[in-house]
Amino acid sequence: MAFSAKSPDETAFLAQLGLRVRRARARAALTRRDLSQRSGVSERYLAQLESGDGNISILLIRRVAAALGVDLQNLVGQPVDTQRRGRIALIGLRGAGKSTLGAMLARRLKVPFLELDAEVEREIGVPLESVFTLYGQDAYRDAERRALSRLLENNERCVIATGGSLVVEPQTYQLLRSRCLTVWLRAEPEDHMNRVLAQGDLRPVRGRDHAMIELRTILAQRERLYSLADQTVATSGIDEQTSLQLLLDALRGLAAEPAL
Repeated sequence: MAFSAKSPDETAFLAQLGLRVRRARARAALTRRDLSQRSGVSERYLAQLESGDGNISILLIRRVAAALGVDLQNLVGQPVDTQRRGRIALIGLRGAGKSTLGAMLARRLKVPFLELDAEVEREIGVPLESVFTLYGQDAYRDAERRALSRLLENNERCVIATGGSLVVEPQTYQLLRSRCLTVWLRAEPEDHMNRVLAQGDLRPVRGRDHAMIELRTILAQRERLYSLADQTVATSGIDEQTSLQLLLDALRGLAAEPAL
């Protein structure tokens, strides 16, 4: 049901909220029916919400935000911490497009592009594939946190491509989220696999069925953590330029870069 008497401010708020929901649904590559099933909110309510004529409780809005994989503040329009605006961090599994889209985004914004894995290598002094063998996972996590801290201190404006497993380390992930705008580049498991193979890594071919099962399991386990990002951009089924445009749209929704 629509409100019987809205103030101009309330009307503007609902219109902006509806626009943000529509944009978030488009970036997540969800139909209204898909979103209805994920959130448990009827398509009728969603249609009203997206049209700017919604009379929807804050609890239902929270459920919509959770189903879209975005924070509630991104829908209701709370201001983004200005200290985070200059740094954009891309998260997601390998093959999501972090390196490719990150480099494209950095060129567009004219800021440095930094790959955290390369900084970990520099921190420890050995190639990444040797880190776990020589020093173990704990040493890698410590180096990852130190490398991230150094990047954040030395770069007020940058685009960072993170490692796919960073989100499972609470302290490091919290540091990233507190100092950067974060975007989850979400892709289907098949796309993750195909992109890794396209990069020249043929290891999954030798046990493709097992690798796909493992990949799906990892995605399922980390979905809640990835969804804590400020925004989500679905990269499956679209080309790089379209993905970049969706990424720019997501950042505009956060007012990440006034010059965008």
